Amino acid sequence: MAEIVEVSVTLRIAVADAPDGRALALRAAEQFSHVSHAQIAAFNEVNRVRSADHGTVEAVISTVVGAGRGS
Repeated sequence: MAEIVEVSVTLRIAVADAPDGRALALRAAEQFSHVSHAQIAAFNEVNRVRSADHGTVEAVISTVVGAGRGS
């Protein structure tokens, strides 16, 4: 059975020349926080070969606080 562990992460995103820097930074954070199945598989393979830690990551789900879908 998979164990779900919640980890807090802070992204500091510098923006320039943007009429709405906050909106641009939130869109960037949404993009940067997405993790593909291929990235998870690559992490698991490197972890298997190089780390004393055992186990695999099954999924990564992220939520960007403050990001809205409305315009």
